[in-house]
Amino acid sequence: MESTNRRTFLIWSGLGVASVSAAVLTSCSPGRSESPRDVAERLATALHQGDIAGVPLVSAPSGTGAFLAERMKGSLRPNVEVREIDERDDAATARIGFTWPSTDPQQTWTYESQAQLAKSDGQWRVRWEDSILHPGLEEGQGLALATLPGERAQILDQNGVALVSDQQVHLPGINKEGLTDDQAAASARKLAAVLDIDPKGYQEKVAAYGPQAFVDALTLRRSDFLELDAAALKTIDGYMVLTDTMPLSLQRGFAGAVLGAVRHPTAEDVESKGEEIKDVEWIGAGGLQEAFDEKLRAAPSLRVTIRELDGSAPPVSTGPLWEQKAPAKSPLKTTLDVALQKAAEEIIKDTASPSAIVAVRPSTGDILAVASGPDGNSYPTATVGQYAPGSTFKIATSLALLRHGASPESTVQCSESITVDGQTFKNAGTYLPDHLGDISLREAIAQSCNTALIDKHDSVSQSDLASAGEALGIGADWDLGIPAYSGNIPRDDAGTEHAASMIGQGRIQTSPLGMAVFAASVVRGRAVCPQLVPEEKPARELPTNLTDQEATQLRDLMRAVVTEGHLDLLNNHPGGEVLGKTGTAEFGQPDPDRGGFPRTHSWVIVAQGDLAFSVFVEDGDYGSVTGAPLAKKFLDAAYEAGSHVPAP
Repeated sequence: MESTNRRTFLIWSGLGVASVSAAVLTSCSPGRSESPRDVAERLATALHQGDIAGVPLVSAPSGTGAFLAERMKGSLRPNVEVREIDERDDAATARIGFTWPSTDPQQTWTYESQAQLAKSDGQWRVRWEDSILHPGLEEGQGLALATLPGERAQILDQNGVALVSDQQVHLPGINKEGLTDDQAAASARKLAAVLDIDPKGYQEKVAAYGPQAFVDALTLRRSDFLELDAAALKTIDGYMVLTDTMPLSLQRGFAGAVLGAVRHPTAEDVESKGEEIKDVEWIGAGGLQEAFDEKLRAAPSLRVTIRELDGSAPPVSTGPLWEQKAPAKSPLKTTLDVALQKAAEEIIKDTASPSAIVAVRPSTGDILAVASGPDGNSYPTATVGQYAPGSTFKIATSLALLRHGASPESTVQCSESITVDGQTFKNAGTYLPDHLGDISLREAIAQSCNTALIDKHDSVSQSDLASAGEALGIGADWDLGIPAYSGNIPRDDAGTEHAASMIGQGRIQTSPLGMAVFAASVVRGRAVCPQLVPEEKPARELPTNLTDQEATQLRDLMRAVVTEGHLDLLNNHPGGEVLGKTGTAEFGQPDPDRGGFPRTHSWVIVAQGDLAFSVFVEDGDYGSVTGAPLAKKFLDAAYEAGSHVPAP
């Protein structure tokens, strides 16, 4: 059984009895005799308004249907004009022109009909025939309007690949006709078991429907439907499948948080969004689908046919009298790269924690991949997750130090621990003693020495840190079309909060997208503004005070992390020189299962050529342990996909 998603309304038919009676009894105003044109003009007005009570008729029409259904009032009301009157003694013929508007101003339905007028008892009256409404009508026939759903506009990647398009889906369910309540309940439980859905919930849904209803259980992609146990389904009484089409992403779960989904509009939607969605099949739900619903939304097509007044088809089908094709919708083009998005999702699909990989093109701000791990329960971790960036933020701290006269070669003191206002800070438990003592800033960043940077908390203010972070995009105002969090660096933190901020903890927060932009800003040498749908929400130039010298020095520090630090597994990569930084940020209370230490976020930021990305695992180990291998896989995938390009 196949669903057509078509609505049909009887829009024109014979006149209602009440209207007929009023029309027959209508007389002219005392002292004034109407001409044939006067009566024809009254008829034209009545045809436009859907009420012929004021039109004098020779006799009642034969039809008993409604003259103009509620569905057709308003914007689809016809414009009717009298084009010519041919008067001969006591008879006249009026040539009447009809122009029907549609949902597309460029498409209208126009035609002509004729109305016969006769003079009776000194008054001109209309001799009603159903063909007045349309010349193709026989007596007792009307016009029916079928509303056909249009095709929702596609969402494309940067290369024109369809990320969302109409695809066939199957709706397995129970047809209750002929089943007892007990049989319907048993069938519902059996089907729920095959589909692996809540049996109680579906059984209650089936029970709530009428005795002859079909109750769908689930909407499945064709590939998923074909994997069902066909033999088991055949044993279920009342089992039935409807086939339909709906806009779907190119594979299940693909960029779900970014693209969003679609759903059928409800009565509440019509009330809140207006009548324009009354006959729309799908509206957006979340992500780009909802943000750009008006652009993507399919306008319905209209088709007018002849029907008997009872709604049945005439004995001889004449085909459609008129069709208004829905205007073609322009697709929504994104900056996403299918290959990179698939790679990112594949790499973190088994991560047992909320996670993300986000890739950005530094030269343009194009967002190439936005993947949130499946353990985030559909929460868009990649774009709106708010987390302390940990040691990846040391690049911003280094910028603040550079602005106070330091250089990558400047000497800093890396001690085993340091105490600020009674709180002791230490390096990671894996920090090698070979890198303690007087070392260069480059070595401190490559080895991620916490104490060396915290030691500078008196010479670098919290405001200095905030300005450095902002120069690399944290806290910027973005407009991607979907919610996105760039980060926040409090400017008034002091004491231990300020000391913690020196290593990306304290109250500093950003998102995985924010850190991808952070890395991209180092590559570009100015704050990068990301963009996802450039034709609708183009990137804008952000204010920045990052100098060329500062950017060069920051790239030198990030390069050292790869050549002599914690990201050495990315060194000598075939795609060319790699920059990076690892990060680990503690969160929550001390965990007995972790030896009394708090749990940690794992971060890595990487740049190669005109590609920058971040890797994040909410509940991970050190960035070099959890994040680095994931970063290696993504960098390899980008190289293999040809998505790597040299830096501009």
